[in-house]
Amino acid sequence: MNLLERSVAIIKENQSSHGSYVASPNFSQYSYSWFRDGAFIADAMNLVGERESAMSFLEWGIRTIAAQRTSIEKLLLMDLKDITHRDLLPTRYLLNGRLALDNWPNGQSDGYGTFLWALGNFPDIDFVRGQRSTIELITEYLEKIWQIRCFDVWEEYADGLHTSTLLSIAAGLKASESLLERTTLWREIIDFILRNLTINGRFIKSTLNRGVDGSLCWAFYPFNLFGKEEPLVINTLTEIERVLLFEGGSKRYELDTYFGGGSWILLSAYLGQCYLGMDQREKALSIKAWIERHAKPNGELPEQVPEHLLKDNMYRPWIDKWGEIACPLLWSHAAYVTLAVGLAGLE
Repeated sequence: MNLLERSVAIIKENQSSHGSYVASPNFSQYSYSWFRDGAFIADAMNLVGERESAMSFLEWGIRTIAAQRTSIEKLLLMDLKDITHRDLLPTRYLLNGRLALDNWPNGQSDGYGTFLWALGNFPDIDFVRGQRSTIELITEYLEKIWQIRCFDVWEEYADGLHTSTLLSIAAGLKASESLLERTTLWREIIDFILRNLTINGRFIKSTLNRGVDGSLCWAFYPFNLFGKEEPLVINTLTEIERVLLFEGGSKRYELDTYFGGGSWILLSAYLGQCYLGMDQREKALSIKAWIERHAKPNGELPEQVPEHLLKDNMYRPWIDKWGEIACPLLWSHAAYVTLAVGLAGLE
Protein backbone atom coordinates (compact mmCIF):
# COMPACT_ATOMS: atom_id res chain seq x y z
CA MET A 1 0.00 0.00 0.00
CA ASN A 2 1.54 3.30 -1.10
CA LEU A 3 1.15 6.55 0.83
CA LEU A 4 -1.79 7.70 -1.28
CA GLU A 5 -3.70 4.52 -0.55
CA ARG A 6 -2.68 4.62 3.11
CA SER A 7 -3.83 8.22 3.40
CA VAL A 8 -7.28 7.37 2.07
CA ALA A 9 -7.48 4.41 4.45
CA ILE A 10 -6.47 6.52 7.46
CA ILE A 11 -9.12 9.11 6.63
CA LYS A 12 -11.82 6.44 6.29
CA GLU A 13 -10.74 4.76 9.53
CA ASN A 14 -11.13 8.04 11.38
CA GLN A 15 -14.50 9.12 10.05
CA SER A 16 -17.11 8.81 12.77
CA SER A 17 -20.43 7.05 12.40
CA HIS A 18 -22.01 10.53 12.32
CA GLY A 19 -20.06 11.45 9.17
CA SER A 20 -17.65 13.86 10.84
CA TYR A 21 -13.88 13.51 10.52
CA VAL A 22 -11.86 13.70 13.72
CA ALA A 23 -9.00 16.16 13.26
CA SER A 24 -6.53 13.75 14.89
CA PRO A 25 -7.39 10.57 16.81
CA ASN A 26 -4.26 10.63 18.99
CA PHE A 27 -4.12 14.25 20.12
CA SER A 28 -6.55 15.25 22.86
CA GLN A 29 -6.96 18.85 21.71
CA TYR A 30 -7.94 17.66 18.23
CA SER A 31 -10.50 15.01 19.16
CA TYR A 32 -13.21 17.13 17.55
CA SER A 33 -14.43 17.89 14.04
CA TRP A 34 -13.61 21.19 12.36
CA PHE A 35 -15.57 22.54 9.40
CA ARG A 36 -12.28 23.79 7.91
CA ASP A 37 -10.39 20.50 8.15
CA GLY A 38 -13.43 18.42 7.29
CA ALA A 39 -14.31 20.39 4.17
CA PHE A 40 -10.79 20.04 2.78
CA ILE A 41 -10.80 16.34 3.69
CA ALA A 42 -14.17 15.70 2.08
CA ASP A 43 -13.05 17.46 -1.10
CA ALA A 44 -9.96 15.24 -1.26
CA MET A 45 -12.05 12.11 -0.71
CA ASN A 46 -14.37 13.18 -3.50
CA LEU A 47 -11.31 13.63 -5.71
CA VAL A 48 -10.32 9.97 -5.31
CA GLY A 49 -13.85 8.68 -5.84
CA GLU A 50 -14.74 8.17 -2.17
CA ARG A 51 -18.09 9.85 -2.72
CA GLU A 52 -19.86 8.10 0.15
CA SER A 53 -17.31 9.37 2.65
CA ALA A 54 -17.48 12.91 1.27
CA MET A 55 -21.27 12.96 1.23
CA SER A 56 -21.44 11.61 4.77
CA PHE A 57 -19.36 14.56 6.00
CA LEU A 58 -21.38 17.07 3.98
CA GLU A 59 -24.60 15.66 5.44
CA TRP A 60 -23.07 15.98 8.92
CA GLY A 61 -22.21 19.60 8.18
CA ILE A 62 -25.72 20.37 6.92
CA ARG A 63 -27.27 18.87 10.06
CA THR A 64 -24.84 20.69 12.32
CA ILE A 65 -25.48 24.07 10.69
CA ALA A 66 -29.24 23.51 10.65
CA ALA A 67 -29.11 22.87 14.39
CA GLN A 68 -27.69 26.38 14.80
CA ARG A 69 -30.51 28.03 12.82
CA THR A 70 -31.95 29.88 15.82
CA SER A 71 -28.57 31.35 16.74
CA ILE A 72 -27.86 32.32 13.14
CA GLU A 73 -31.25 33.98 12.65
CA LYS A 74 -30.75 35.92 15.88
CA LEU A 75 -27.34 37.15 14.67
CA LEU A 76 -28.79 38.19 11.31
CA LEU A 77 -31.07 40.63 13.14
CA MET A 78 -28.19 42.25 15.07
CA ASP A 79 -26.58 45.55 14.13
CA LEU A 80 -23.20 44.88 12.58
CA LYS A 81 -21.46 47.16 15.08
CA ASP A 82 -22.73 45.02 17.96
CA ILE A 83 -21.41 41.69 16.65
CA THR A 84 -18.12 40.40 18.03
CA HIS A 85 -16.25 37.16 17.43
CA ARG A 86 -17.97 35.80 20.53
CA ASP A 87 -21.25 35.88 18.59
CA LEU A 88 -19.83 33.84 15.71
CA LEU A 89 -20.55 30.18 15.13
CA PRO A 90 -18.15 27.66 16.66
CA THR A 91 -15.26 26.39 14.60
CA ARG A 92 -15.18 22.90 16.07
CA TYR A 93 -17.85 20.51 17.30
CA LEU A 94 -18.14 17.18 19.02
CA LEU A 95 -18.17 14.33 16.54
CA ASN A 96 -21.93 14.04 16.89
CA GLY A 97 -22.34 17.67 15.83
CA ARG A 98 -23.13 19.03 19.25
CA LEU A 99 -21.44 22.07 20.75
CA ALA A 100 -18.20 21.63 22.64
CA LEU A 101 -18.76 23.67 25.78
CA ASP A 102 -15.22 24.80 26.48
CA ASN A 103 -13.05 27.89 26.11
CA TRP A 104 -11.55 27.07 22.71
CA PRO A 105 -11.11 30.15 20.45
CA ASN A 106 -14.29 29.47 18.51
CA GLY A 107 -14.75 32.88 16.93
CA GLN A 108 -13.68 31.97 13.39
CA SER A 109 -15.36 32.19 10.00
CA ASP A 110 -13.23 30.43 7.40
CA GLY A 111 -14.57 26.92 7.99
CA TYR A 112 -18.09 27.76 6.89
CA GLY A 113 -16.86 29.35 3.69
CA THR A 114 -14.70 26.32 3.00
CA PHE A 115 -17.69 24.08 3.65
CA LEU A 116 -19.76 25.92 1.01
CA TRP A 117 -16.83 25.66 -1.39
CA ALA A 118 -16.67 21.89 -0.83
CA LEU A 119 -20.43 21.62 -1.38
CA GLY A 120 -20.02 23.49 -4.65
CA ASN A 121 -17.39 20.97 -5.77
CA PHE A 122 -19.50 17.93 -4.95
CA PRO A 123 -20.71 16.27 -8.17
CA ASP A 124 -24.13 15.06 -6.94
CA ILE A 125 -25.92 18.25 -7.88
CA ASP A 126 -29.33 16.88 -6.86
CA PHE A 127 -28.03 16.25 -3.34
CA VAL A 128 -26.48 19.71 -3.13
CA ARG A 129 -29.55 21.53 -4.44
CA GLY A 130 -31.62 19.63 -1.90
CA GLN A 131 -29.76 21.54 0.80
CA ARG A 132 -30.85 24.96 -0.51
CA SER A 133 -32.42 26.14 2.76
CA THR A 134 -29.25 25.52 4.80
CA ILE A 135 -27.00 26.85 2.03
CA GLU A 136 -29.04 30.06 1.98
CA LEU A 137 -28.81 30.30 5.77
CA ILE A 138 -25.03 29.97 5.96
CA THR A 139 -24.62 32.24 2.92
CA GLU A 140 -26.60 35.00 4.63
CA TYR A 141 -24.55 34.42 7.78
CA LEU A 142 -21.23 34.83 5.94
CA GLU A 143 -22.47 37.88 4.05
CA LYS A 144 -23.39 39.42 7.40
CA ILE A 145 -20.21 38.71 9.36
CA TRP A 146 -17.31 38.71 6.91
CA GLN A 147 -16.09 42.10 8.17
CA ILE A 148 -16.13 41.02 11.84
CA ARG A 149 -12.69 40.65 13.39
CA CYS A 150 -12.06 37.04 14.36
CA PHE A 151 -9.41 34.39 14.96
CA ASP A 152 -7.43 33.40 11.88
CA VAL A 153 -7.27 29.96 10.25
CA TRP A 154 -4.64 28.94 12.83
CA GLU A 155 -6.94 30.02 15.67
CA GLU A 156 -4.76 32.92 16.67
CA TYR A 157 -4.89 36.74 16.56
CA ALA A 158 -8.53 37.38 17.43
CA ASP A 159 -8.49 41.09 16.61
CA GLY A 160 -7.64 41.07 12.92
CA LEU A 161 -9.14 40.66 9.49
CA HIS A 162 -7.24 37.79 7.93
CA THR A 163 -6.65 37.32 4.23
CA SER A 164 -6.94 33.53 4.28
CA THR A 165 -10.21 33.77 6.20
CA LEU A 166 -11.60 36.20 3.63
CA LEU A 167 -10.38 34.02 0.76
CA SER A 168 -12.21 31.06 2.31
CA ILE A 169 -15.41 33.05 2.69
CA ALA A 170 -15.14 34.42 -0.85
CA ALA A 171 -14.65 30.91 -2.24
CA GLY A 172 -17.74 29.73 -0.37
CA LEU A 173 -19.89 32.64 -1.48
CA LYS A 174 -18.71 32.20 -5.06
CA ALA A 175 -19.91 28.59 -4.88
CA SER A 176 -23.21 29.73 -3.35
CA GLU A 177 -23.74 32.14 -6.21
CA SER A 178 -24.03 29.19 -8.57
CA LEU A 179 -25.91 26.95 -6.16
CA LEU A 180 -28.50 29.58 -5.23
CA GLU A 181 -28.55 31.26 -8.64
CA ARG A 182 -28.27 34.71 -7.09
CA THR A 183 -25.57 37.30 -6.63
CA THR A 184 -23.52 37.05 -3.44
CA LEU A 185 -20.90 39.33 -1.92
CA TRP A 186 -17.84 37.33 -2.95
CA ARG A 187 -16.62 39.96 -5.41
CA GLU A 188 -17.00 42.66 -2.76
CA ILE A 189 -14.79 40.62 -0.45
CA ILE A 190 -12.17 40.20 -3.16
CA ASP A 191 -12.25 43.96 -3.76
CA PHE A 192 -11.73 44.50 -0.03
CA ILE A 193 -8.69 42.20 -0.09
CA LEU A 194 -7.25 44.03 -3.07
CA ARG A 195 -7.69 47.41 -1.38
CA ASN A 196 -6.63 46.54 2.14
CA LEU A 197 -4.64 43.32 2.26
CA THR A 198 -1.89 43.68 -0.31
CA ILE A 199 1.49 45.37 -0.24
CA ASN A 200 4.31 45.56 -2.78
CA GLY A 201 2.26 43.57 -5.28
CA ARG A 202 1.53 40.59 -3.00
CA PHE A 203 -1.02 39.47 -0.42
CA ILE A 204 -0.33 40.03 3.28
CA LYS A 205 -1.28 37.82 6.19
CA SER A 206 -3.77 40.17 7.87
CA THR A 207 -4.52 43.67 9.05
CA LEU A 208 -2.15 42.85 11.94
CA ASN A 209 0.76 41.37 9.98
CA ARG A 210 2.19 42.48 6.64
CA GLY A 211 4.21 39.30 6.22
CA VAL A 212 3.09 36.25 4.28
CA ASP A 213 1.31 33.16 5.51
CA GLY A 214 1.58 29.75 3.87
CA SER A 215 -2.20 29.61 3.53
CA LEU A 216 -2.20 32.60 1.15
CA CYS A 217 -1.51 30.14 -1.66
CA TRP A 218 -5.20 29.17 -1.37
CA ALA A 219 -5.98 32.24 -3.50
CA PHE A 220 -4.73 30.16 -6.43
CA TYR A 221 -5.03 26.58 -5.17
CA PRO A 222 -7.42 25.18 -4.21
CA PHE A 223 -9.90 28.09 -4.30
CA ASN A 224 -9.02 29.29 -7.80
CA LEU A 225 -10.03 32.86 -7.04
CA PHE A 226 -7.03 34.21 -8.96
CA GLY A 227 -5.32 32.75 -12.01
CA LYS A 228 -1.72 31.66 -12.38
CA GLU A 229 -0.86 34.75 -14.43
CA GLU A 230 -2.04 37.10 -11.68
CA PRO A 231 0.98 39.09 -10.39
CA LEU A 232 -0.37 39.01 -6.83
CA VAL A 233 -0.29 35.21 -6.94
CA ILE A 234 3.16 35.04 -8.48
CA ASN A 235 4.62 37.57 -6.04
CA THR A 236 2.98 35.94 -3.02
CA LEU A 237 4.25 32.49 -3.92
CA THR A 238 7.71 33.93 -4.51
CA GLU A 239 7.67 35.48 -1.04
CA ILE A 240 6.35 32.28 0.57
CA GLU A 241 9.19 30.37 -1.06
CA ARG A 242 11.74 32.95 0.06
CA VAL A 243 10.60 33.28 3.67
CA LEU A 244 8.75 30.09 4.62
CA LEU A 245 9.99 27.18 2.50
CA PHE A 246 12.81 25.04 3.87
CA GLU A 247 13.95 22.03 1.83
CA GLY A 248 10.41 21.19 0.71
CA GLY A 249 8.59 22.03 3.94
CA SER A 250 6.53 25.20 4.36
CA LYS A 251 6.09 27.13 7.61
CA ARG A 252 2.82 28.78 8.56
CA TYR A 253 4.22 32.30 9.02
CA GLU A 254 7.47 33.90 10.05
CA LEU A 255 6.58 34.56 13.71
CA ASP A 256 5.09 31.12 14.37
CA THR A 257 5.96 29.65 17.78
CA TYR A 258 3.56 26.67 17.89
CA PHE A 259 5.75 23.63 18.63
CA GLY A 260 8.66 25.88 17.71
CA GLY A 261 7.40 26.77 14.26
CA GLY A 262 7.99 23.58 12.28
CA SER A 263 7.19 22.74 8.66
CA TRP A 264 3.57 21.87 7.90
CA ILE A 265 2.67 18.92 5.68
CA LEU A 266 -0.62 20.35 4.48
CA LEU A 267 0.76 23.76 3.52
CA SER A 268 3.63 22.13 1.68
CA ALA A 269 1.17 20.01 -0.31
CA TYR A 270 -0.95 23.01 -1.30
CA LEU A 271 2.16 24.91 -2.32
CA GLY A 272 3.11 21.88 -4.39
CA GLN A 273 -0.25 22.05 -6.15
CA CYS A 274 0.37 25.72 -6.88
CA TYR A 275 3.70 24.83 -8.45
CA LEU A 276 2.00 22.12 -10.47
CA GLY A 277 -0.63 24.58 -11.69
CA MET A 278 2.14 26.98 -12.72
CA ASP A 279 3.94 24.27 -14.72
CA GLN A 280 6.76 23.92 -12.19
CA ARG A 281 6.51 20.16 -11.93
CA GLU A 282 9.95 19.54 -10.46
CA LYS A 283 9.21 21.77 -7.50
CA ALA A 284 5.95 19.92 -6.93
CA LEU A 285 7.74 16.57 -7.06
CA SER A 286 10.32 17.83 -4.59
CA ILE A 287 7.60 18.71 -2.09
CA LYS A 288 5.86 15.37 -2.60
CA ALA A 289 9.16 13.59 -1.89
CA TRP A 290 9.68 15.72 1.25
CA ILE A 291 6.25 14.73 2.55
CA GLU A 292 6.87 11.05 1.85
CA ARG A 293 10.19 11.18 3.68
CA HIS A 294 8.40 12.39 6.78
CA ALA A 295 5.65 9.78 6.83
CA LYS A 296 5.88 7.49 9.85
CA PRO A 297 6.70 3.80 9.24
CA ASN A 298 2.97 3.03 9.53
CA GLY A 299 2.15 5.65 6.89
CA GLU A 300 0.83 8.30 9.25
CA LEU A 301 1.50 11.95 8.49
CA PRO A 302 1.96 14.46 11.31
CA GLU A 303 0.63 17.98 11.48
CA GLN A 304 4.12 19.44 11.27
CA VAL A 305 7.75 18.35 11.18
CA PRO A 306 10.04 19.87 13.85
CA GLU A 307 12.91 20.80 11.56
CA HIS A 308 14.40 24.23 10.78
CA LEU A 309 12.43 25.52 13.75
CA LEU A 310 11.70 29.22 13.77
CA LYS A 311 11.69 29.38 17.58
CA ASP A 312 13.73 26.49 19.00
CA ASN A 313 13.03 27.47 22.59
CA MET A 314 9.27 27.00 22.09
CA TYR A 315 9.35 23.37 20.99
CA ARG A 316 9.77 21.77 24.42
CA PRO A 317 7.17 23.98 26.17
CA TRP A 318 4.50 22.82 23.72
CA ILE A 319 5.54 19.18 24.15
CA ASP A 320 5.26 19.62 27.91
CA LYS A 321 1.88 21.31 27.58
CA TRP A 322 0.08 19.13 25.00
CA GLY A 323 2.32 16.15 24.25
CA GLU A 324 3.86 15.09 20.95
CA ILE A 325 2.85 16.74 17.68
CA ALA A 326 -0.52 15.50 16.39
CA CYS A 327 -0.15 12.38 14.25
CA PRO A 328 -1.93 11.39 12.16
CA LEU A 329 -3.52 14.66 11.17
CA LEU A 330 -6.28 13.87 8.70
CA TRP A 331 -5.94 17.25 6.98
CA SER A 332 -2.28 16.46 6.26
CA HIS A 333 -3.34 13.23 4.58
CA ALA A 334 -6.06 14.99 2.58
CA ALA A 335 -3.64 17.63 1.30
CA TYR A 336 -1.13 14.94 0.33
CA VAL A 337 -3.90 13.09 -1.54
CA THR A 338 -4.64 16.16 -3.66
CA LEU A 339 -0.96 16.61 -4.54
CA ALA A 340 -0.39 12.93 -5.31
CA VAL A 341 -3.49 12.78 -7.51
CA GLY A 342 -2.52 16.01 -9.26
CA LEU A 343 0.94 14.72 -10.09
CA ALA A 344 -0.37 11.33 -11.18
CA GLY A 345 -2.74 13.06 -13.57
CA LEU A 346 0.23 14.43 -15.50
CA GLU A 347 2.14 11.17 -15.76
